Amino acid sequence: MTERPTVRNEHDLGTEERDAGHVGVRVRELRKARRLSARELASRAGVSAAYLSRLENGRLSPTVSTLTRIMRAMGEPVSSAFGERDSSGPVVRVHERRVIRERGVADYLLSPTRSGRLEVLETVIQPGGGSGETYTHPGNEECIVVLQGALRVWLDGDQYDLAPGDAITFPCRTPHRWENPSRGEARVMWVLTPAIGW
Repeated sequence: MTERPTVRNEHDLGTEERDAGHVGVRVRELRKARRLSARELASRAGVSAAYLSRLENGRLSPTVSTLTRIMRAMGEPVSSAFGERDSSGPVVRVHERRVIRERGVADYLLSPTRSGRLEVLETVIQPGGGSGETYTHPGNEECIVVLQGALRVWLDGDQYDLAPGDAITFPCRTPHRWENPSRGEARVMWVLTPAIGW
């Protein structure tokens, strides 16, 4: 397989940082429109008020799972965090991918917005980067395919070490977490059904 460029070559970091700020602004706008205090929304979404404040002020970008919880706590699809932008067709060009960054993890949306039946993400994980705490999310199934590097996955307490070409499939509601245990960058593809509505 031909080696791909790193994240910095594929996507301008400045654009990613601007997107992170845009997401925070949209979250704050939606929260205020619903007359929710930051503390109330944080409690509903299962995050700290300090975390939500940093997000709304553009000082961090949430992971996919965290942003999903925040938006669902407001009764909104995740796509609302991006101003309801939608794909005009079936093709997602590399420069049009939406990106979410946090703590050494970059998630790139490969499927068109509101594709409905499935969602495909490419995740670039720096050494030691990962999901953090164990989590679950709505949906039916997800499949993880390791494209480069290594990935360690815990499913309901059981540990699985994956190498390039390995795949693992499980129900979305199974408690899980993951990390890159190696000294090099990892690239992973996720396929989820149904789509969570970016």
